[in-house]
Amino acid sequence: SVEESTEVSEEESTEVSEEVSEEESQEPVIEPAEVGEVISVGKTYTLSNLFRQSPETWGWDENCDVAYPDEDGVTLTDGVKLPAEESYQDAVWAGFNGNGTPDYTENGYSWIRLDLGEKKDISLIELTVGTSKLGSGIGAANFTVEFLVSEDGETWTSLGTEVAVDSTDVITTDIAKATNVSAQYVEVHLVRSGWMFVSELTVYDVAAE
Repeated sequence: SVEESTEVSEEESTEVSEEVSEEESQEPVIEPAEVGEVISVGKTYTLSNLFRQSPETWGWDENCDVAYPDEDGVTLTDGVKLPAEESYQDAVWAGFNGNGTPDYTENGYSWIRLDLGEKKDISLIELTVGTSKLGSGIGAANFTVEFLVSEDGETWTSLGTEVAVDSTDVITTDIAKATNVSAQYVEVHLVRSGWMFVSELTVYDVAAE
């Protein structure tokens, strides 16, 4: 009958719309690839504001020097993760802090953007950060990183976020994100209430079969 036909049509329509809705709501699943070689050493990158610390207030002061600078713009891709000595004053560190830093205040995070030079297959991204063993308010507790990639440096795809595990035994820890993507640019967004000490941003390609 016409009534039965209408009822079936409505039920089928509802089932189809529910299936489409569920599919649209699912995030793409990224299967990890086998980790290959490091491809980030010596590559160029840009940064948001490193912390300029006032010796009087210990807060942000744009007229002061960067407290823990990125030495010569190569610190974060020189292949060196560990400081020569267990000191927060070692040149291996670049120091970010959200306490009044303009970029952090505006965006809600500090950032590092790496250019691999050309499109590469990426299996793993690691950010090496300082732990609370360094003292002086430095640490990895509640240190959250969002990982993003792009083919052109304009349109970005988020790979999700990871949270560091702090330690009082070792001075560095890796915040890592397994991927299976192709991109030329890698960006990380750093979020923490306090100091964020970074020594290296490392990108690995996919192992050859």
